Amino acid sequence: MKLRLLIVVTTGSFLAASAAAQPDLERGTRELSVHVSPDWEGAVGDMIYAKAGYGWFWRQGLLARGTLDYAVLEDIAGEDEDYRTSELGVAGEYHFNRASRFVPYLGIGLGWRSSHFGGAEEAALVYGPRGGIKFFIVDNVALDFEVTYKLGGADVFINDFVAEDTDASSAIGLRVLF
Repeated sequence: MKLRLLIVVTTGSFLAASAAAQPDLERGTRELSVHVSPDWEGAVGDMIYAKAGYGWFWRQGLLARGTLDYAVLEDIAGEDEDYRTSELGVAGEYHFNRASRFVPYLGIGLGWRSSHFGGAEEAALVYGPRGGIKFFIVDNVALDFEVTYKLGGADVFINDFVAEDTDASSAIGLRVLF
């Protein structure tokens, strides 16, 4: 019974806090973001994707941020066939409807990506549009759903075990404003 009461009180507190959320997306606000997606029992092997970012609102609703992405897919075809990639990038985002808990955004990104798959190694400039929506749990913490489409100067993306120069992806993460 005590556990049920604790769950009800925690859920009620969470909902009350999220109902009062008023995001601060004004000039000078800084933002940290983390997106992580592990899959330890995937169909083709163990995978982990991690992305971290730091940004600041340099104008009302306009965010400039730097990002660092890392992904590894292991055990896909023996020990020598692991896929690893890292990317260092910058992005700009414009946020719409800033008075709501749901804040959609559109932007563009530019970065340098390095990929290793088996004996092949490629590195190239990557760029492309991005968009998403943030759901503010409280006034400075948001759940984030992001979709990106990237084009590369070389075949730096591995999709279905084929090296390609384009990639569409999505990520779910957390953004904290301060």
